[in-house]
Amino acid sequence: MFSIDGLVSGFDTTSIINGLLQFQQTQVDLLNSRKSEITTRQSAFNGIEAQLLNLRSALGKLNRVSSVFDSRLATSSNEDTISAIAGSDAAGGVYSITVNALAQAEQLGSQGFESENAELATGEITLRVGSRPPTTIQLDSSNNTVADFVSSVNAQSDDIAASIVFDQSNDSFRVLLTSSITGEENAISIDSDLGAGAALDFSGEPVQNAQNASITLGSGPGAIEAEYADNQIDELISGVTLNLASVSTDPVIITVSDDNEAAVEAIEDFVEAFNGVVDFIDNQTQFDPETDFASPLAGNRNVNLIRDRLLNSVIENVDGLDTGLSRLADIGIDVNTTGRLELDTTQLNDALAGRIEGVAPSDIRNLFGLNGTSSSQGIEFLLGSDLTSASGEPFQVEIIQAAEQASVSSSNELLSTVVIDGDNNEFSISVDGVDSEVLTLAQGEYTPEELAAEVQSVINNSSELGSRGVTVSADGLELVITTESYGLSSTISNITGSAAESLGFSGTEEDAGQDVAGTFIVNGQSETAVGNGRLLVGNADNENTADLQLLVSLTGDQVGSGLVSDVQITRGITSQLDSFLGDILDPETGTLKTINDDFDEQIESLDKSIERVQEQTDSRRDFLIAEFAALERVLSELQNTGNLLSSQLQSLGSFSPS
Repeated sequence: MFSIDGLVSGFDTTSIINGLLQFQQTQVDLLNSRKSEITTRQSAFNGIEAQLLNLRSALGKLNRVSSVFDSRLATSSNEDTISAIAGSDAAGGVYSITVNALAQAEQLGSQGFESENAELATGEITLRVGSRPPTTIQLDSSNNTVADFVSSVNAQSDDIAASIVFDQSNDSFRVLLTSSITGEENAISIDSDLGAGAALDFSGEPVQNAQNASITLGSGPGAIEAEYADNQIDELISGVTLNLASVSTDPVIITVSDDNEAAVEAIEDFVEAFNGVVDFIDNQTQFDPETDFASPLAGNRNVNLIRDRLLNSVIENVDGLDTGLSRLADIGIDVNTTGRLELDTTQLNDALAGRIEGVAPSDIRNLFGLNGTSSSQGIEFLLGSDLTSASGEPFQVEIIQAAEQASVSSSNELLSTVVIDGDNNEFSISVDGVDSEVLTLAQGEYTPEELAAEVQSVINNSSELGSRGVTVSADGLELVITTESYGLSSTISNITGSAAESLGFSGTEEDAGQDVAGTFIVNGQSETAVGNGRLLVGNADNENTADLQLLVSLTGDQVGSGLVSDVQITRGITSQLDSFLGDILDPETGTLKTINDDFDEQIESLDKSIERVQEQTDSRRDFLIAEFAALERVLSELQNTGNLLSSQLQSLGSFSPS
């Protein structure tokens, strides 16, 4: 800072100016103090927001349709033989299973060669696993060694692994082909078209036969025998995946039961997160009259409203439940005198295990999340959102059109025996708007039923179609191809290729499915619903049924000219709480966003005031410096004049009379 202290006058000009500007500085200090207080309150509110986000995250496990209340636990008496995983749709039970054989992948060995670099004949070798797409290896002068062939197979085929093994019994190197897929139907087939030279010969006995897994369910006279192509079995027990690891002589006991631990853990997390919010709010709003200490948000109306709403949410009854279970206290979750949740795990476990009269374990999930039930089989509640209302009186859903799959029948009848050879074994098809690659049927003689199974397998193993599957059946002497998907996006068309005529198709056959169609009726008023396949979804603008999603698996015959079903929608405690949190945490319109914006506006206003006062202070300081500088100049001039006069008077005093 520029200083003129004591240049002439000897005044402490800086102190004088600072004293004159003390009022403005006091204003700045007060404004900065207010800004600091607001920033502290804003930080406290941001802390509350973080706690609420943590609480909402904890609610997720309890609110999901496929929630922890659907968790199932599968245990095995011998994990080294069979391990098991239960899905949410698995029914409880005890199952005795004996593993008679494991599924195996086929392995084929070639004739022996003197070295890994032995030369092979040139040409084509086509490899195929079961009815999966074939892989053709081209051999020419640049890659016709044993090692090159092995590298080509591994680079081009996803279904077969090739390696070179040394056979001590014959003192030679052999090519070993291993199918990547187990099961009897997944044997390796080889078609060679090679010229003169050393051919690859895999015609000997397999190194390992393709084999299905074999199991026995039960031990009584009516025990069930079953075979599977894979050691991972999903089809035996509904909702349970079995992983076979070894053959057993004694039965392995698989027990499927409710996984109550997952539900207890999720509820404990919810209680902890809820109490964490209350603890934080109480800490930020406390006031000690003895010390006159007040936390940043003491007396804040918005915070008190949030706390009250949280507490009210967990003590309210859930409307619309048709059981005696309507409050969290019914399963051991209660609010104490300090506003915290207390969990009685013994009572909770009793409720989950069905040991409380009038409380079924299946009722507990409805006490928490958003759920729905339908009066009609074939109509299933799937999802809702914060915009979906609890129904009170059941909503009605009117179905006027069932969802349909695309399905085409061959235009021409098949022969009773169809011969597939190299001249009529290729075709392509478009499923759900996606074109397949050229598909190849295994050569041989087929009945219509066998041909249907082969066509289905080849289409469903298409690399281009991916998960777009079909079912193929023989209706007499006609082939019928039907998509697995439903709705308008489900299509079949463009069946062409050398095999098309032998399959009875002319290439003109095509079809598209239909979406389910219906509407929601609430208190006699219709609300729009949109069909997508078998999914019926309430329009986002609907007053009551916005985002309501139902899975409608009814057939056309069941719907007839129209079907009306009741749908009861309930919002459990945590669902209501989640809806409230969604409102206040909304990044665009939420309460906390509004409060935070208000803090930002106050801070911005204070910053402008501080800037304005600072500008006034700087302007005033410049003015005072200029005034004092002018004063110093005047004093300097007076001093110079005085010095001149004094000098002149001294000069006059030295003159003597003449």
